[in-house]
Amino acid sequence: MRDPVLTPLMEASDDDSRGQELERLMLQCAEPAVKSVIARFARSGRGLERDEVDDVVATVTLRLVRKLQTAGTEEIGDFENYVVTVTYHTIYDFMRRRFPEWTRLKNRIRYLLDRDPRFAFWSTPDGIACGLHSWRERTDLLRSLEIGREAATPVMLDESRPQQAVAALFDHAGGPILLDAVVRTLADLWRIREVRRMSSPSEALPDPAAQHETRQFLRVLWQEIKLLTLSHRTALLLNLRDADGVNAVALFVLARVATIEEIAGVLDMSVDELAEVWERLPIDDLEIAGRLGVNRQQVINLRRSARERLARRTLLMTTKYERRRG
Repeated sequence: MRDPVLTPLMEASDDDSRGQELERLMLQCAEPAVKSVIARFARSGRGLERDEVDDVVATVTLRLVRKLQTAGTEEIGDFENYVVTVTYHTIYDFMRRRFPEWTRLKNRIRYLLDRDPRFAFWSTPDGIACGLHSWRERTDLLRSLEIGREAATPVMLDESRPQQAVAALFDHAGGPILLDAVVRTLADLWRIREVRRMSSPSEALPDPAAQHETRQFLRVLWQEIKLLTLSHRTALLLNLRDADGVNAVALFVLARVATIEEIAGVLDMSVDELAEVWERLPIDDLEIAGRLGVNRQQVINLRRSARERLARRTLLMTTKYERRRG
């Protein structure tokens, strides 16, 4: 059965009313659920940076709007649960790409917990908890487990015997603990370090589906950036970073959303002036402050207000874009 909250959208008689219902669903129903999942994920101790949150929200928005524009809406029996599921999948997709070693270890531990009858893992308001099977009803959940290598037992340090290591951790904890805390502790004890992989330009848009989704969002974002004041555009674009902390302005060029000439124009710079700073992007706030004739804190405030406006506007514009596309 379709969730009744979707009925007004499905019964809308024309494009305008359908668009209004779509925006209502996204703002009143989807947005709170997305924020709740992100907050819950942050409490697990594996939170996202502000820029990463923006990326997750944008991707979830695109996926939801696309789903609601198709006949697939009939398949959604619980819209809030569907939004939560899409958001978690999006976060995990992001984490898997950004932190492959962490994800590999976490999957290994989850598999172990699922296969060993002594152990269990289950959902809680604070995230996935784990421990001995007899602890499932306990509410005294540990959020962290601090064990240095000097205090760890030999079995805890033995990566070749993960079941025994996990059992030793549970014995040390004495109660249920967040799964991410267990993974974090084992990563430290086993000296598993994440290798920061810098994406090459050819990897920025990795597959056709991702390319389409990214280009679509970047088109909407670029149109909204052009509507900002010059000072807001400058504070935002000259410090715009991707998930690896490198020049994100290049994505507009790679996705063929904007040319170098157009980017220079938006920044009120000549192409030669932009070329001089291009290899140094993102540049620091002090240099941006010098360009704008303001102080560093004002640059930070300008960028924050620009991001807040873009977050609001891209949600509405993406919804309208998808309505026209459908």
